[in-house]
Amino acid sequence: MEGLRKNVKRIDYLLLFALLGLAVFGCLAILASTYGKSGTNVPANAFAKQVMFEVLGTGAMALTASMDYRSLRKVYKWMYAVSVFLLVVVMFMPSRFGAHAWIPLGPLSFQPSELAKLALIVAIAGYMADVDESEFPDYGWKTALPVIGMFLVPFALTLKEPALGQALVMFAITFFMYMVFAKRSYFLLMFGLFVLVIAGLTAVALAYSEQAVVVIQWMVKHHLLQGFQAQRILTWLDPNYSLTQYGYNVHQAQIAVGSGQVFGEGFLNGIETRGNWIPNQWTDFIFTAVAEEFGFVGSSLLILFFLLLFDRLVRIAAGSQDTFGTYIVVGIVAMFAFQVFENIGMNMYLSPSTGITLPFISYGGSSLIINYVAVGLALSVSLRRKALRFTG
Repeated sequence: MEGLRKNVKRIDYLLLFALLGLAVFGCLAILASTYGKSGTNVPANAFAKQVMFEVLGTGAMALTASMDYRSLRKVYKWMYAVSVFLLVVVMFMPSRFGAHAWIPLGPLSFQPSELAKLALIVAIAGYMADVDESEFPDYGWKTALPVIGMFLVPFALTLKEPALGQALVMFAITFFMYMVFAKRSYFLLMFGLFVLVIAGLTAVALAYSEQAVVVIQWMVKHHLLQGFQAQRILTWLDPNYSLTQYGYNVHQAQIAVGSGQVFGEGFLNGIETRGNWIPNQWTDFIFTAVAEEFGFVGSSLLILFFLLLFDRLVRIAAGSQDTFGTYIVVGIVAMFAFQVFENIGMNMYLSPSTGITLPFISYGGSSLIINYVAVGLALSVSLRRKALRFTG
């Protein structure tokens, strides 16, 4: 009983407050984006299901937080193997929305790539902690190759579905975890150069869009990009490209975000949202529902909740006395931060549309529950960091 009281005192209530704010925004956005709509692609009873997923996710988070995260070091290889196996199994499942990404479970479905992201975090964290605690730790290419191998397998299988957005999240997770792991100035220099190269290529592509189109067509011809991926990049390079087809979603998203102005058009009063002008708004383009109906003020509040979540997670990672726990939380921060940046960016025409959902806001049971489990892992690290300071 005394141990329970101590754990209650050590709970990060600011983190829970951020989650509560995100949960409220998520449920309101789901209701707004599906209210009064019908059709085969509109999820039935989406709001009720989202509330159910919130409850299940909260329970999963509490259960995970009560578990000692260090026990995962004994089974991280099995977690990784199971996640890869499920990514193979899903290839034989029926295609939905042009991708083999879901395993049917009666009236519901499960997305293995969501589990694969978390399993990748735990597996890489376990390997990195093993290297750190070895007698002669080596942070060169010899230790980098296994990390690259662990990343490439789920990355390639996820691309095969195809699910480019999920694959990019896996890349972000691996990249930022290795940046913390390497602890070498030359890697930070490489990271800076990488950012400069990406920024430079983006600037050149935007400045010379016609030439960029030729390059993209060449990549499609040589199977380096799939057709739909190329179309998404082209719509980003040229705002007026294919407004009635491939660029339709992005164009309507821009209109919705701009229509919200300062205070929004009011809950359930968004013209774009109520008129169903944005297809599948409850998933990839959920931010447009928030921006249109709650305006700049509501959108800013949503982003502040995300920033508070990131701040608390970074503090947990920095305060952990165990490298395994630190790496796990770093991976979780990378996963959430990249998804938030990319999703809101593509809703505001700042980045190409990649099919990445907005954590805790977009509709979907698999992603929501896995996100709560991820936060539960971070809370598990937080609850046990003080005890670790007194261990030899």
